[in-house]
Amino acid sequence: MRLQSEIIGALLLLVIGALATVIIYNIISPNLNIINPTGQGISKSIKLNFQLLDYFIANNTLYAYVKPSEPVNYSQVFAILNGRLVKVYPYNSNGSIVNPYNNGLLIIVANLSQIPPNQNGNYKLEVGITNDIIGIFTIEYISNSLINYFQPPIVFNILDFTCQFPYLTLTLYNTQNIPTPSPFQQDIAICNGTINMGPNFAYVNNVTLFNLINNNGSNIYFTTTCNSTPDIYSWYLGQLVNGSTYCKIWWIKLDKSIPANSNATIYMYVGNISDNYYSSYYPYVGASPNVFPSRQYDNGKYVFIAYGYFNNTTDGWGLYNTSSLWSPIVTPNGIQMTNGNYQQCSGTYILPPNNWNISLIPLIVETTWYFYSSSYSIYVGTGGFIISLFGNTSNQLPGPVPNLSTYTFFWYHPSYGGVYLRSAVTGQTLNSTSFPFQSDTVYGYLIVNSTYAQAGYYIYNTNQVWTPLTLLNTYNRNYNRYTYASLNYNPFQYPTLELSGVCSSSLASSSLYIQWVIARAYPPNGVMPLIYIS
Repeated sequence: MRLQSEIIGALLLLVIGALATVIIYNIISPNLNIINPTGQGISKSIKLNFQLLDYFIANNTLYAYVKPSEPVNYSQVFAILNGRLVKVYPYNSNGSIVNPYNNGLLIIVANLSQIPPNQNGNYKLEVGITNDIIGIFTIEYISNSLINYFQPPIVFNILDFTCQFPYLTLTLYNTQNIPTPSPFQQDIAICNGTINMGPNFAYVNNVTLFNLINNNGSNIYFTTTCNSTPDIYSWYLGQLVNGSTYCKIWWIKLDKSIPANSNATIYMYVGNISDNYYSSYYPYVGASPNVFPSRQYDNGKYVFIAYGYFNNTTDGWGLYNTSSLWSPIVTPNGIQMTNGNYQQCSGTYILPPNNWNISLIPLIVETTWYFYSSSYSIYVGTGGFIISLFGNTSNQLPGPVPNLSTYTFFWYHPSYGGVYLRSAVTGQTLNSTSFPFQSDTVYGYLIVNSTYAQAGYYIYNTNQVWTPLTLLNTYNRNYNRYTYASLNYNPFQYPTLELSGVCSSSLASSSLYIQWVIARAYPPNGVMPLIYIS
């Protein structure tokens, strides 16, 4: 009898234990599935779905930002674009778990043009987990690297609920596989329509914001933190007119680099239309001579690597010559580098006030000048203009050019004229292109980075006119007026920049006037980071 009772008791304990196990499992099982989802199990335990928050296409690459309704393990999520499996990455995740409350999934499709669109010219993006397709979305494709699809875009966590208007959150996205230089000069253009200036020009099409900005840009400033006074140097270039589209353009100086395929957040403050932050916050808030010819708020030297505006001033630049025949002089037409009198022709050069402190980073130097050529009997005035980077300006070679520099020579000559890329490191001409022999006003540039150099130009006017600063950042390789060369040496020898003038020594003469020059960091692969505003 006693044995029978013990058996019955043991059976009761087993039954109770089994029931407890079932109850505990039913309590924790859904939570375990949420923390460590496993395909079909997650579909049964929670109602999972995906939401396409935003997408954009840049440089033949699709970026789509997708948020799950519940935490998921990103390694179990897959995406298919028009039948092709594509890559899925966690964004701001905590390990492998993607939590919809503070992060999401980033789908990146490179070489988009290699995936044929459907008959409507669009793409079908399918997102799922394990074997289940849970979300299906339509991606409209427009072949324009500067299209921003949703307004305001939510991609890359740019929503900042602690920062309210009149502070606007600006997200600058570097789409390239290399970081921006540091410091870096970024253009911020607010336009009232679409514009096609190439990948080197970043803009936002926002008519409402455009109309909130006054004519001289004085009611705008930039800062690294919300609800604060300006701590980013900004230089209001002025208004650019491109067909029927108007853009108000700033250049700002970012002290920190934007990592490859990543973004940085800054803030734009929009004051009342009558506000004047130039008088309150100069030199952080400034404007170009295009806006104020008096230059009372010109803070270009704080924004750019090197800056000179030579309307009847040296603007702090040093004037030098290689002989006693002629030295550069200041005129209302710019710094005159060569004299119209052949008997006073000699090589001259000018150096910026921060010479020997030019950042050893990929640089683009943009400048404008006027060249005049005279003729006498069978003689014509020849000469030219030289931009040199990263050479020893204390050791001048014939030209003049600094020893060990990489430079471009815009040579005015009836027979041998051209744009020449040359190296004082190797002593060689690297490449060249044609250049007209005529009196004209010209915009030209030189780009030097660690692997190549490029120089180009276009003729702004065949008369002597003063060039507007809105020519800045208008270089375009599609003009076919450029020359390019790969470099098999290190061009970064010294932290210097030099501008030189050369003239003929025949019975004819030539005169060269430099109007303005700006040196700035060259954007990664020539592509300016995109701008998103929320």
